[in-house]
Amino acid sequence: MGMIRVRSFALNDAHIFCTPEQIHQEVLGSIELVRHFMATLGVTDHRPRLSVRDPDKAKYVGTDEEWTNAESALTSALDELGQTYDLGVGDAAFYGPKIDFQVRDAHRREFTNSTVQVDFQLPELFGLEYVASDGLRRRPVMVHRGAFGAMERMIAYLIEHYAGAFPTWLAPVQVAVLPITDAHQPYAREVAARLRRSRIRVELDDRSERVGKKIRRPAAARCPTWPWSATRRSRPGRAGAQPRG
Repeated sequence: MGMIRVRSFALNDAHIFCTPEQIHQEVLGSIELVRHFMATLGVTDHRPRLSVRDPDKAKYVGTDEEWTNAESALTSALDELGQTYDLGVGDAAFYGPKIDFQVRDAHRREFTNSTVQVDFQLPELFGLEYVASDGLRRRPVMVHRGAFGAMERMIAYLIEHYAGAFPTWLAPVQVAVLPITDAHQPYAREVAARLRRSRIRVELDDRSERVGKKIRRPAAARCPTWPWSATRRSRPGRAGAQPRG
């Protein structure tokens, strides 16, 4: 909750300027990027919501034609991907409709994580232009794309989602190396150095403590790899035994 109730969020956001003919492909690419993020992070409980305007036109800026085109671009992209979605009438921003990807946290509370939005208004307000293939100056369209959403809120969600036991690629410490005795320290340091050169996040516990106590610390921290002893050889009678990891 401390990461959710913050004074400000760090947003992952992009603004894509494109021609009206390019809207469909840009929206498709933005949705696929959001789905790639979700799948990579293991976020399975999510659903898109198409947020469109309210019948009260006084709440919005822009023409009916612009809004119809923007809503149509989002709808057609979702349909082409075979994506089911909820409809949020009146949930659009005052300057354009959007697709909100709704995620449920560990308490089953819903929040918006990622957003894809079509915006005809800001290019108009900024007076943006491009020279089209026919030589005329035309107004571009802006596609807002937030693939990851708010960094703090998403990390808070992942901590709850995995209960701190992150997959290896995401864990702050990926490997714990625990020398059994002081005699194994040089080899333990060598192992840790080799892992770091391979860009693996490793922690070496070189304290003069019992092995059981050393094991408890990475286990409590939910280190994803089973701590293994940094000895060159297996004990007698265990030929071919492999370190666990």
